Order: sequence, then structure tokens, then C-alpha cells
Amino acid sequence: MTVGDPRLDPGRVRAQRETYPGFYWLELEFPGDYPAVLPGQYLNLKLSSALFRRPFGVVGFRRDGNASVVELYYGVIGEATQEMSDRRPGDLVDCLGPLGTSYAVDSSRPAILVAGGRGAAPLLYLYQLLKEAGHDVVRFAFGAASAGMLFGLDRLDEENLFVSTDDGSAGFRGTIIAALRTREEWLADDGVLYTCGPEKFLAATAGLAAEYGLGCQVSLEGVYACGLGLCRGCAVPLKNEERFMMQCCEGPVMDATLVDWERMKEL
Repeated sequence: MTVGDPRLDPGRVRAQRETYPGFYWLELEFPGDYPAVLPGQYLNLKLSSALFRRPFGVVGFRRDGNASVVELYYGVIGEATQEMSDRRPGDLVDCLGPLGTSYAVDSSRPAILVAGGRGAAPLLYLYQLLKEAGHDVVRFAFGAASAGMLFGLDRLDEENLFVSTDDGSAGFRGTIIAALRTREEWLADDGVLYTCGPEKFLAATAGLAAEYGLGCQVSLEGVYACGLGLCRGCAVPLKNEERFMMQCCEGPVMDATLVDWERMKEL
């Protein structure tokens, strides 16, 4: 796949279902020439209940006859996402995308995909593409609050899957970072962590990677009003630099070692 320029298109709802209270899987249909969307990129949707657009994480992209289909996954956290959850097949949604950067995979090193909650969205897509490409070692570590929030398990091979839940309803009881420390063999072969989730989760994953001398690419989660770096509302402080990076366009995927995680806490 190659990255195409973003464009404005109406996306037609093909299907939508609630996977867990407050969490939704959504399929949008676009014209057949819609730019290919890569893992880590997102669509910015315009909804009437919000002044600015809202980013939605991509779970998958495929060509289907004369149409292009984008799968999204999101949680209801405000009026805009509540409005989106009410959309039904046939409804149109104003979309800007694809936007942002994708994961840059090192094909020579084992891949460990570390998902926190709904941060699984781009990693499920990345997992699919890595498997299709014949990547030698692909492991998936998935942490969530409870078993019902482990969206997409049916897309993963059990052999290289490690699950944790905060309440112990599935897999290891505790965070996925704590769980990974019990899998020393996963952390001992010079792999790369590819991760997505809340900011504190990403900082913890970056810390784990640094401790074990592993590579780490994080997909930051923010609210991108413009998606083009114009409004300056998603600034990321960089280590040893005065400038800030705009995560909506220079990210959301970036090398974890570039981020000043301590200064991020102050924003």
C-alpha cells in the first residue's frame, strides 16, 4: 500500500454494532478510488453536535468491488461520538482522510503489538498486514479493563496472543505491561514494540522498551480539530528540543524515544 493525499468524501454507513456498552465497530463505504488507509492513520469525521471534527481509529481497509471500505472502532465519550453511534446503514458522514502517519515496520526484527483498550484498533490492522506479508514473528499483547472490552480477539491467532484484564475476567490479572514482564522470552529477542492506547499507557510501554533495549513506536491518542497541524491543539514536546510536534499530521505514530514523556504530563 502507498499513502494517498487526504480528501473530503461522504462515507456511507454500511454496518454498525455495539461490541460492548459504549463501544462501537463501524464500516464506512467510499468510492473505489479512495486512498488506501494504513495502520495508525485515522479519519476525521464532522458531526453536527461538535464544532470541530473528531478522529476515529481505523481497524481495517479493503477494496470491495467498486467500493472502498474502512472499518472504524471508537468509544462514546461525548456528544459527537454519541451522535455517531446513532447512525444507521445508508446514513452519510462527512469524512476527511486518511490523515496522519502509519507504523514504520522493521521487517528484520520480531514485532510485539501492545494494545491498551480501544487502542487495539490500528494494531489489529497492523497485525493483519504483518501476517499477510509473512513477517517472521508477530506477537500480540492485549490489555483491557475487562473481558468484554477485548475487541477483535477473533482476528488473532491464540499461539502468539497474551491477554490481561484489570479485573481478572480474562487472562493475566493486571495491566498488560505487568503481564509482559512475566513473558521474558518475548522481551529478550531484540524486538520492536508497536503500541497504541492512553498517554500513561504509552509512557509505560516506552519505559518498558527502554528497560529491555527494544524499539518502540507509539500511536498517540488526541482530539484533532483540524487534522492538518493548523490549529496547534495537539502539540507534543520533544526531548532535547524546544519545538513541539503536531501529532495530528507529524504523528500520531512516532518513535517513542523522541517524546518527552515528563513534559507531556504537564500539558
